[in-house]
This record gives sequence, C-alpha cells and structure tokens, in this order.
Amino acid sequence: MPEHIRALAYVLILAIPAFFVAARLAVPLVGAREFSLWRNAWIAATGLTFLSTSFLMFVALLALLIVFLRKKLCQPLHLYIILMFTAPCLGVGVGIPGLFNRLIDLNPPRVLALLILLPMAVTLWAQPEMRRLRKLDISVVAFCAMLSLLAFRHGDFNSIFRVIPGYWLDIVLSYFVFSRAVRTSDDLDRCLMAFVVAALPLALVGIFEYLRDWRIYFVVILRWDLTLISPYVFRDGSLRAAATAIEPIAFGFLCMVGAAALLAIRSGRVGLIWWWLAMVMLVGGLFASLSRGPWLGFALCVVIVLLARPRLALALSLMAVPTAALMPYLGPMATIDRFINLLPFIGHADEGSEAYRSQLLESSWTVIGRNPWFGSMDFLSAPELQVLIQGQGIIDIVNSYIQIALEYGLLSLSLFVVFFVAIVASLARLTLVNTQAKTPYHALLGLMLGILFTIGTTSSVSIIPHIYWALSGLSVAAVAMARAQARSPASGMAIKGQPEINSGPPEVAALASAAPMRVLGRGI
Repeated sequence: MPEHIRALAYVLILAIPAFFVAARLAVPLVGAREFSLWRNAWIAATGLTFLSTSFLMFVALLALLIVFLRKKLCQPLHLYIILMFTAPCLGVGVGIPGLFNRLIDLNPPRVLALLILLPMAVTLWAQPEMRRLRKLDISVVAFCAMLSLLAFRHGDFNSIFRVIPGYWLDIVLSYFVFSRAVRTSDDLDRCLMAFVVAALPLALVGIFEYLRDWRIYFVVILRWDLTLISPYVFRDGSLRAAATAIEPIAFGFLCMVGAAALLAIRSGRVGLIWWWLAMVMLVGGLFASLSRGPWLGFALCVVIVLLARPRLALALSLMAVPTAALMPYLGPMATIDRFINLLPFIGHADEGSEAYRSQLLESSWTVIGRNPWFGSMDFLSAPELQVLIQGQGIIDIVNSYIQIALEYGLLSLSLFVVFFVAIVASLARLTLVNTQAKTPYHALLGLMLGILFTIGTTSSVSIIPHIYWALSGLSVAAVAMARAQARSPASGMAIKGQPEINSGPPEVAALASAAPMRVLGRGI
C-alpha cells in the first residue's frame, strides 16, 4: 500500500472517535445536519490533502469543494474554521508564468480566506452599519497599514506586491469578518464549537504521532515537493507531534485553543461526559506537542476561568486531593518522573532552550536599539544574532513580540500590543460587571491571555497568527454585543444603528442564523 494511502487511512480511523465525541458536543448547538456538513467537509478536504500530487492541485479541488458546500451551510464562517487545519500549513509561492515567478505566497488558511472570508466581507461591507469604524478597529488597521508602508523597503515591485496582500488577508480580512459576522451569544458558541471540532481529530493524530514516532502529514509535504528544515523534532527522546501545524509549538497552540474554546462553551449546552472526553483528547494532543509554552498558556487560561468561578475552583480543589493521593498508583513512577522532567522551570529536559531564550532577549535588545522605531529588514545579519545560529542553520526567534520589534520596530509593536491589551481590558471589565451574562467573557479573557502568553514563547509561524487574529475578531464581536445590550431599551426593540439579527439580504441573514519571512519558532 502506498505510504500516502496508509497515512490517510490512519487519519480517517483516528477521526472516527473524534467525530463521535464531537457530534455529542456540537449537535445540541448547531443541529445534526449542520454537523454532518462539518464532518463531511473535513473528511473530504483531508482526502484531497493526501490524494493531491501538488499544492496547486489541492487548491483547485478545495475550491470546487467549497463552491459545492458553501450554500448548504447556515454559516460559511464555520466552514473556514473547520477546514483551516486540514492541510499542512506551508507557504507556496504562486506566480504568473513568464511575468512573475512568485506573485504571492499562499497557504491553506490564505486560500480559505480568499474563497470564504472575502465573499463574506463583501456582503458585510454592503451594510453601512458594518462599515462603521469601532475603537478597537483603529489599532488593527493602523498596524496593517504600518506593515504595508514598511514593505516598500523591499525596493522591487514584485516583493512589495507579494507581501502587502498577505498582511491584509491574514490580519484585516480575518478580523473584519469575525468581528462583524458574529452577532449573538449563540453565534459565538457555534464558532467556538467549530474550533473544538476542528482540533479534536488532529489532537488524536498528534497523540498517534507521539506514540509511533511518525509524522503522518510529512508524506503530504513530500508529495507536494516541499521541504522542511526540521521534519522531525525530538525532546527528551520523544517525537514532538505536529500534525498539519508543521511546528510542534504551533500544534500545541492549536490544541490549547481548542481546549480553551471548550472551556468557553456553556456547560449546560453539552453533555458532561462528552465534554470531559473531548477535554482529555485535546489535553492529550497538547501534551503530545511537548511544547511548554502552550502548556503554560492553557494553565493560565484555566486559572482565569477558575478565579472567575469560585465554586468551580472549590470543587476542583476538593477533587485534586484524592487525585494527588492516588498519583503514585496511576502509572509507573518512571513515567511520572519523566513527565515532571518535561515541565517548565521544574524539569531538566532541554535546558538549553532556556539559555538560548535568555541570550536571544539580550541580543535582540541591542539590535532593536539600532533601529528602534521601524526595525530592519536585515536584522538577522546582525553579529549579535548571528551567534545564535543553530545546527539547522537558522536563527530561532522564539518570541513574537521580539520578532515584530526586530523587523517592524517598536512603533508597530506598540500598535499590536495596544490592540490586544484593549481587548483584554474590555473582557476583564465585562467579566467583573456581567457575572450572570450568557456570553462567557471570563473564558474568552482566559483564552486571550493564554494566547498572548504563548506567542511570547514562539514566533508567529504556521497557523498561529491565523488563529489569534480570528479569535481577536471573535472577542471584539463579544465586546460589541455587550455594548449593544447595554444600550438596548428595556422593551428589547432594535437599537438605532444596530443591525437586526435577520436583516438584510438572505446571505447576510444566514451569517447570523441559529441553525514574509520564514522564521522557525519551536518555542520552549
């Protein structure tokens, strides 16, 4: 049997229990028909991933699949989330033969943005109330505009034209659609559930990769004639799972977001047993990545959720006592000792990453000091960073904030940080004020804080930026819903300037229907 067929068979077999559990979670929220479309879309896209002989062939077949499915779904935005992680997230240069060898870099999330998010954005833009600028929009637009202006440093038209569309596709388009298309608490729950459903089968794939020391999706990369600097990455003798995220820490980031999204979904809407089974799968995938940044990010999210729900914290604390007493009997001591050895700050596995991180921070500040406001395109050639070249011949910029400051300067970093700090501050205020709200502001707060912590342990590679820009839009939508409810009169009538849920053209009503540089960052 060809290896790619064998790999596809393993992925589909692993997806069976994942979708069985996912159905018990999702059907109460989205309906059986809608979930069937989610599942079938994921299976079909996964089949196309393994059977396509090139990336362009995959894109063409994926486009046909989306055209077929898009009108059948109540909310096309869910299809974007479900399909975002089905194929290896690698950039491929696409051009026009004879004119431009490399016109734009495409990866699966960008292809989906063009096929799904762009038509949605056009529909939303047709509504005057959706075009109205919000305070939280300013930093996003300013950040993307700053990056676009700095792109002119490339000097040649081909390079400038290649990178600028990528900024607007990855940042503004994703943010705009997610912040406008989600208008109710039920819409928010369904989007969060889509992230859970998309992550569940890949979490099991990651566990399988960890146990078998086999990167299942690497065969796809070979068939597409693409290359990886480090196809297999180990820690303490074990393979770090990556699945379609390519980078272990990006895979851990995906599982962290899936688990945090599951925390945010109101428990009364799903069965408790299935909720726990899904959480075990996602946390298992998170562990299989052996990526300590996402581990700590998820721990931070859990702490925030527990602080906001004292009764839940007390119940879990009482459960922790017998669990701790039984710990020596739950597995061999050697296994427990090995797990402890992998923990950050406590364990001793891969201690060199901590020293590297400290040296990177010290060297980066020196380089940033030379071009503090707008950064530098050739920062990697600085002598202070050249000494950090690793065995693969790369400089591992394991901090997204440092990455932005080095390449785009402190002014761009300030716009980036101000935007996310404003979201966190808004969610924190809503968590304190609206303790009985249907919208899970506390869980969204924990999710965003977990994301902001984790991107401080890795550069924004693979699926990481696509996830956090989408979730930032989702958080802004939650904040906008709270403000709309605060302005709503007691009678519940529509507010002037606020869209009714089912107003506008049929496609718009369906949106709210109830039914440039490749810098590897494996992180800590």
